[in-house]
Amino acid sequence: MLIICLSINVYPNTIGDLKKSYLNSVKPERNLIVLDLKDSPLNAVFTEIESQIDKKFIYLPDHQIFKSKVSLAFKEVALEEVLKRIEKLVDLKFRITENGILVKEANNSSAASLQQVNIEGTVIDEQSLPVPGATVMLISEKRGTATDFDGNFSISLRDSNFPIELKVTYVGYKTKYVPVTEAMDDLQIVLEASAESLNEVVITGQGADVRKKRLATSVVTIDEEKLNKISAQRIDQKLSAELPNAQINLTGGQAGATSIIRARGVNSAFLSSTPIIYLDGVRMDNLNTQMQLGGTSQGSAISALADIPMDNIEKIEYINGGAATTLYGSDAANGVIQIFTKKGGKLGTNLTVAVESGVETPTNDYLHFDQTDDLLFRNGVYQKYRLNLSGKGEKGFGYTFSGSFRNSSGVQIQDQNNNLKADFSTGFKASLNDQLNYESSFIYVHNEYKRNRNGNQGGYTGLWFAEDGASAITGPGFNNRLDELNDQEYQEIKDYISNAESLQDNQIVVNRFTTSQILKYKPLKNLNFRFTGGLDYRAQDQSTVVTNEYLTATRGQEVMDEGSIQNVQRNYLGLTLELTGQHNWDLDNFSLITTFGGQFFRTKDHQILYSGTNIRDGAQTISDAAVRDSDEYLSEVLNYGFYLQENIGFKDKLFLDLGIRGDRNPSFGENIGTQFYPKAGLSYMLSSESWFNSKLFNSFRLRGSYGVAGNLPPAYANEKTIRFNGFLGEQSAYFGQPGNDNLKPEKTSTFEGGVDISLLDSRINLSAGYYRAQTKDGLFYVPSAPSTGYSVSQLYNIGEIENYGLELSANFIPIDTKDVNLSINASFNTLHNEVLDSGGAPAFNINGFSSRTLQTVVQEGYPIGFLRGNKGTFDENGVLDTTDPQSYLGTTIPDVFGNLSLNFTYKNFNLFTNASYQSGGYAHNWDAQFRYYYGASEDYIPAGEIEANGRANWLAFTDRFVEKTDFLKIRTIGVSYTY
Repeated sequence: MLIICLSINVYPNTIGDLKKSYLNSVKPERNLIVLDLKDSPLNAVFTEIESQIDKKFIYLPDHQIFKSKVSLAFKEVALEEVLKRIEKLVDLKFRITENGILVKEANNSSAASLQQVNIEGTVIDEQSLPVPGATVMLISEKRGTATDFDGNFSISLRDSNFPIELKVTYVGYKTKYVPVTEAMDDLQIVLEASAESLNEVVITGQGADVRKKRLATSVVTIDEEKLNKISAQRIDQKLSAELPNAQINLTGGQAGATSIIRARGVNSAFLSSTPIIYLDGVRMDNLNTQMQLGGTSQGSAISALADIPMDNIEKIEYINGGAATTLYGSDAANGVIQIFTKKGGKLGTNLTVAVESGVETPTNDYLHFDQTDDLLFRNGVYQKYRLNLSGKGEKGFGYTFSGSFRNSSGVQIQDQNNNLKADFSTGFKASLNDQLNYESSFIYVHNEYKRNRNGNQGGYTGLWFAEDGASAITGPGFNNRLDELNDQEYQEIKDYISNAESLQDNQIVVNRFTTSQILKYKPLKNLNFRFTGGLDYRAQDQSTVVTNEYLTATRGQEVMDEGSIQNVQRNYLGLTLELTGQHNWDLDNFSLITTFGGQFFRTKDHQILYSGTNIRDGAQTISDAAVRDSDEYLSEVLNYGFYLQENIGFKDKLFLDLGIRGDRNPSFGENIGTQFYPKAGLSYMLSSESWFNSKLFNSFRLRGSYGVAGNLPPAYANEKTIRFNGFLGEQSAYFGQPGNDNLKPEKTSTFEGGVDISLLDSRINLSAGYYRAQTKDGLFYVPSAPSTGYSVSQLYNIGEIENYGLELSANFIPIDTKDVNLSINASFNTLHNEVLDSGGAPAFNINGFSSRTLQTVVQEGYPIGFLRGNKGTFDENGVLDTTDPQSYLGTTIPDVFGNLSLNFTYKNFNLFTNASYQSGGYAHNWDAQFRYYYGASEDYIPAGEIEANGRANWLAFTDRFVEKTDFLKIRTIGVSYTY
């Protein structure tokens, strides 16, 4: 789907400025000034000009010259012309800079003006640590100095030079411009680390703040600026554009569809590959597969990731497994995504109002018939309205409020993919005293989806009917070769589809509330504690109404007593409590960061399905149904763990990272105690050595690590159970689950090594790594022996799975000026996946159908989830000769994948595009196989077979319908202009 959008944003500096901006909206172009002033003081003139542009005047307002009165009259004149006119009227000089307009008195011959004065100060980073070696330039005189070991600097100049502007630069940090109006001895300049910098401070993987260069693993950081440039409407879609070593693909085109998130292969044959997700330290519901109940009653399953608001995010951190996930314990083998929301803005009050509107166009390159596009799809439209309010006080108080509303009609006829989403979020931070700080965030989301029917329900469904040739057997029966229809046949089938789609009534409504409360306590200068508490509550209501009118219209015969309603409710509640402490030591050449803490989380997943059949049309509840039924599912998970780690630095260039976590969980078997997850790693800043003198390299780092992370077994899977059912109106008991007292989590051990290089003033940033991950104690279902009396399989830790591959990523910045920036990102990844040992368990199906059709299978010696089905051999006449059942038909896991992106900025104009690619995977084309079966196509099969046997053998050569999934696809093209 291609989205074309136009966004309009208002960015006033204060609430009062919003009124001024509106009153002066007559100016047709930015920086064109309209003035009509008579005998106005210069400072009043400056104020009026400031209300019409996005810059401020920097001057000494107490000087007498700024009380001079002037008369000015301009209509739509450039800023530069206005300043030239003022220079002729008053003895002043102006210079426009990035941070404002410098104002200097042109003729000041007093003795004081010749006096030498100093500007003294300190350059620090975001952690208030000194930045030695930073360059501080006096722009007007093109001279400067460097900070000493403690970050201090001093520059002398004449008093008449004020106001001036300083330019502060240091490798790995963003360039900062600082206006200065007078001599001072306590100027403090805070540098912000660039996104690609190893000096950047991260939390993920460490539990507390630490610089990237101290880590032996890789952490990807996506800041607010990058997120805002990606015109996607979901958090996983935004991540897919920026994560170099992960693959994220939606499972379908419907709003809210689940996604497949995979980085370092598939670690488990049984559990989801979705990473665990934290928002401001609180674990979130990351359901990314269908629910336990009612999962096939509508289109593709709904992802919990689709609910997360994106308008108040400050940054996202991602780690893809290995030693970096060790501190997250028993369910972090698939990686960790940390989302941090905003807790404040610039000094004062800041308001952003945005209106976004766009056209959504369907992707039709996968359709077989040209007519399908017109029968089922059309262009859609969407609108989004957003308001952000943020601010910061003088004493550390900060706040943000964000609200948005989005309505999308979708690209299917009858608005079958309509999505309405409303959300609001708040963030606060406050300094309660010198030692105690408080942070808080609240998020509420309301999501409504309209969905069409799932093909697994049988009867009419749109794509099944049109693309699979089922139109020949549905309703009155149609010519299923859609591109061969005459005008009358085409109109008849179009009317049939339009009516069938309009009579469907399938809805999903999600309400979600998430809150995080954080207290930071710093009793000593080098000791701090952080307590995090929060919860995530998500309620999903799914309703499927099938009326007799719909059944009559789609079957072509009158139906009076088969109407039905199915409602499924899922309520998820997650509670997170965590206490982390961090102590910093500086001992001569050594620096030590000790991190310790404990974490508790509890989740409850409660699902109820209730349905009614033989119900009258118009009913919305099952109370009037002739037959009623219900089902229920409950899962409760409790986990608590403790962790300790030590990060030791030597001369700020060699770092040793050691850590361990221990977890307890009720899903562990009775004989299983605390499970431990160790890690160790080394990071070496080669470029920090005194002998490493290179103008080419800005930084050169080597890293290596070993770590263990886990995957939890399902709740209650260790318990021996008895099941009950009804028989002749009475309770009847029978054997349920055998139980396993030795059940424990899967453990994935990862060895990895890599190099991170920055060249040419950070214009080229390269990262290369190799990993080998081995999952032991893999959870496999083992059938019970008939002699035990149990009929169900039991989970055992008997499997062993291996993944290994290369991870390469690059960032190029060929153009980087004040007005123009061009950034290019590329990644290349390889992956090998194999089940090394199944512990004697037979091959088993994890998805698909019966063995006579197609299955995705786990079997020793093969990749997880490979395709298994019938393989046909044809004779010289093209007639089926033999069929080899349950043959290997290809892996579903690509062995090569990567991402590409380009971002171009010119002043306020931005162009963004991203693409992804993969190679080596296979998928089965059910559409093609059913088209063959229903006689809508002869593709894939020799003519001799059709002449000899018709379509009777359609399941005997499933391999003919297995295709490569290699692709290079543009995911997003976005254009925006902010004014």
